[in-house]
Amino acid sequence: MEETRMIRMSEKLDALFKELKVASADTFFHSLRVKNLTAEMLGMTNASGTTAYTPEEVDAICKGALLHDIGKLFITNFILTKETYLTPEEKARIREHPALGLEAIRGELARDEYEMVTDICLMHHERIDGSGYMGKTEIPMYVQIVSICDVFDALYSDRVYREGFGAKKSMELIEEGACGAFHEELIGYMRQIAATFRDK
Repeated sequence: MEETRMIRMSEKLDALFKELKVASADTFFHSLRVKNLTAEMLGMTNASGTTAYTPEEVDAICKGALLHDIGKLFITNFILTKETYLTPEEKARIREHPALGLEAIRGELARDEYEMVTDICLMHHERIDGSGYMGKTEIPMYVQIVSICDVFDALYSDRVYREGFGAKKSMELIEEGACGAFHEELIGYMRQIAATFRDK
């Protein structure tokens, strides 16, 4: 599959990702963009010494970024494409997608990538201030990197219920903590990446 040729995928995971493209093209292309943003940020954090991930670990983190929303495949398309505000029940269902994704991928991963990919899938909505889905505050750095890339793309890109924000406004929202708290260092890297984006 062209979109995943740089990521090692089992036959089942490749099939699931193809299915995601059919079921929710927005989620599919969002996942590709998050993977690309993650790869760019990892290059920056490794170059600066903030992180020291091996090439194999970088591949695993990028794989986790690609699959972080795979659980949305098991959420009804009515909820994913709804153009108005979600009901409390629909929001609760959306919040199940990390666990649903974990269940889908856990038997399809190699031993050397298992921890990183499953952590990203399960914890990408967690924040260091405890404001995430599960209220966790101890979050691996690689999960935080994927998470801030996920948030930036979600803010910047058009959604079914609103137009995307510009790069400047997206960063303002991240810096203000509108989407939960991130480490200042990661906000700085995201700011550098956002500066290369067109403002809307």
